[in-house]
Amino acid sequence: MTPRHETSVVKQNLAYYASARSAAEYTREDGLRPIEQQLIAEFMPPPPAGILDLGCGAGRTTIGLSRAGYTAIAIDLSLELLTLARRRYPHLDFRQMDATELAFPVDTFDAALFSYNGIDCLYPVAAREQCLVGVCRVLKPGATFIFSTHNLVGGICSGGYWYVNGYINAIRFLAQQRRNPLLREWYARYEDSGGEQFLYCAPPGRTVDQLRCAGFSVIAVRGASGQRQPGRVRRREQHVYFVARKPLS
Repeated sequence: MTPRHETSVVKQNLAYYASARSAAEYTREDGLRPIEQQLIAEFMPPPPAGILDLGCGAGRTTIGLSRAGYTAIAIDLSLELLTLARRRYPHLDFRQMDATELAFPVDTFDAALFSYNGIDCLYPVAAREQCLVGVCRVLKPGATFIFSTHNLVGGICSGGYWYVNGYINAIRFLAQQRRNPLLREWYARYEDSGGEQFLYCAPPGRTVDQLRCAGFSVIAVRGASGQRQPGRVRRREQHVYFVARKPLS
């Protein structure tokens, strides 16, 4: 893709989060999800550690971290979602910032969280890799990074993609890719009432390689359901959580 096309995809993905559907979806929940609570309790330092909350959206994870006693700085590129977040939680620290251009000093944070597959919105793959390098830079030595991402194999094979409202959802998902010029780059096409998106969707092994190239060590890979068996995570989980750690030196 040319830089012009890259800009078009980024704008299209960002426009999705400015829709009324996104506003409704991202204000529906309030607080951390069970898998996030589990991973944070297991791998993150105790409160009041400083957490970078990337892709915070309307503030669901930020308020969850705050309630748990953490000191969170939350960033997102969508001004529309940030406006909702500031309205809902005016006492928290929300900043408009590109996750590929983190404006923080080296070794700032004790941990980082990028929830709900938010990293998959970054395009192209080089931007995703730039984000990982940037997160590693702003984390303190030994700090933990937790995030989730789409899993192509699990998305096709998992039960959750088979029947939705009477439709064979896996077939519908695959049909959407017939005219997707970005699939060879591991970006799947998603479409609903909020519009069209192109999101990174690859086997988990590719993300493991990206993390290692960015300077992280991978310490855990879990399915969104909590599944820990690597083979079952790859085949059966639509969304996969990664726990990575910055080296001590």
